[in-house]
Amino acid sequence: MNRHTGKLKAIVIAIVILCTNTNTGIAQSLWNTMKAEKGVLTLSVWFTAQEADKYLSHTSGLDSAVNWCKQYGVTKVHLEAFGRGLYAKKETLITARDRFLKEGFIVSSGITTTQFGKDAVNGGDGAIEWTGSQCYTNKGTQEALQRLVEYTASMFDEIVLDDWYFTQCQCIECIKAKGDLTWSKYYTNLMGKMSRDRVVGPAHAVNPKVKVIIKFPQWNDQFHKRGYDVVAEPGIFDGIWAGTEDRNFEYEKNNLGYEIGYNAYFNMRWLATLGTVGGGWFDTGGNRTKVTTYMEQARHTVLGEGKDMILWSYSGHLASPPKIEALSKELPGLIKLAKIVQGKPVKGVQLLKPGNSDPFEEEWICSFIGNLGIPFVPASEVDENARAIFFPVQALKDTDIVAKFGRIVNKGMPLLLSDGFAKRFAINIAYLNNANVTVLPVKGSPKTLLNLTREQIKPIRDKMMAPLQIKFDAPNRVELYLFGDNVFVVENTNEEAVDVTLELPRISVAGKVLVLPEKGRADLVSSGNNVKIHIGANTLVVVEYK
Repeated sequence: MNRHTGKLKAIVIAIVILCTNTNTGIAQSLWNTMKAEKGVLTLSVWFTAQEADKYLSHTSGLDSAVNWCKQYGVTKVHLEAFGRGLYAKKETLITARDRFLKEGFIVSSGITTTQFGKDAVNGGDGAIEWTGSQCYTNKGTQEALQRLVEYTASMFDEIVLDDWYFTQCQCIECIKAKGDLTWSKYYTNLMGKMSRDRVVGPAHAVNPKVKVIIKFPQWNDQFHKRGYDVVAEPGIFDGIWAGTEDRNFEYEKNNLGYEIGYNAYFNMRWLATLGTVGGGWFDTGGNRTKVTTYMEQARHTVLGEGKDMILWSYSGHLASPPKIEALSKELPGLIKLAKIVQGKPVKGVQLLKPGNSDPFEEEWICSFIGNLGIPFVPASEVDENARAIFFPVQALKDTDIVAKFGRIVNKGMPLLLSDGFAKRFAINIAYLNNANVTVLPVKGSPKTLLNLTREQIKPIRDKMMAPLQIKFDAPNRVELYLFGDNVFVVENTNEEAVDVTLELPRISVAGKVLVLPEKGRADLVSSGNNVKIHIGANTLVVVEYK
């Protein structure tokens, strides 16, 4: 009995050692792959100041963090020096920085600008109110901001500002300073001054090598309402980052539009027309983001040509093994996707949203319309040579829009207008009655676009895509992307499989080059100029054709 027990124990130990060695080998292989492909795609993780103190202040925690990063393909870390009222200890930051560098990681830092100065008194300006933003009119807050920036710059050569770098304060001090300006204009002026005088300038003075990067959140229709100036700030900072977080979008629960998946892609591509975007930033989303939605964040970041994905944050991902496991498994596929789309021009219908534009009743329309299967090219300025253009109400921010529209409408290109734009443009009725113009019935609720049936979408899509000599037939919530002259991507974000058909001007051969997830279903049949695909739920397929 003892002899058999001893043999059994030996077998179990051998199996454990074999599995451990196998898993270690796989993890090391993934990390080596990610290091080799860092010019194409980098996976980063953010350690909050609280996490730095908790996990990185002792050897065992630091060892675990290093091993975890290698296991999941993380090759860059962001060590937050300040966040949520806490300065991470300098000794901890320097020790962790040097250890990660020694292990072969790229090391950056970050700041979350909350709970360090005078708390904002939230106003009723239409922006979503979050507790934690600061009053930057206050001199004490300004000085405290500069101190925490200087503290960080003294240790690191790269700093990313988390997306709490905004204000919505309407205290007595702010009201007096605002004068006759609108709140949006006051906020953008104020935060531009903070960026120059209290952030970038002082950081460069302490460390001439430091790059200071601003992360713009995913809620792009409200940027200027809280002081984010996407027109001016890209020229102040050394780079910009884009929020690509999304959540399970449940129509009945009135989710915010920026939480739907397409918004991540739009945010990446749109911000890239205003500055240099380094990458995207997403999180686990807790119980509001299932694994498939979490993976959409990564795919949309890469489709948006993001070369770096920051995971927020370390402890959140420690607590979400299914999500980080799914991501690490898909990293080789994401690298392949990145290689396919990077450097290729995006083709399709121009989706216009000028910087700092008001959405009126059409907030988040640019996030919803991509679900209609029209290949869009996000833009911040009118391209009069585009093949087709969609004008949401935000386009009215362009002070020369009437003249531009007049020149465009007579060129014969198809133009799609939201009814909010058309209503405010009614004085130019002759333009609206042009045969090239189609008005999209948004009715003050952009999310209702998700209710359009396949049959309702098709004539709109056919008209807008006619200059491309391409037809696409698909149900709602199927996204279409065109890259270069011979690549298209279809992503089905529905919870069930769908059948789609793409009719191209001419084609001799078409084939799948990538399916995500790896075991996702995408059955392709090519006949004549048509490509038919049966594509599984929550699945992306890339097709090359000649």
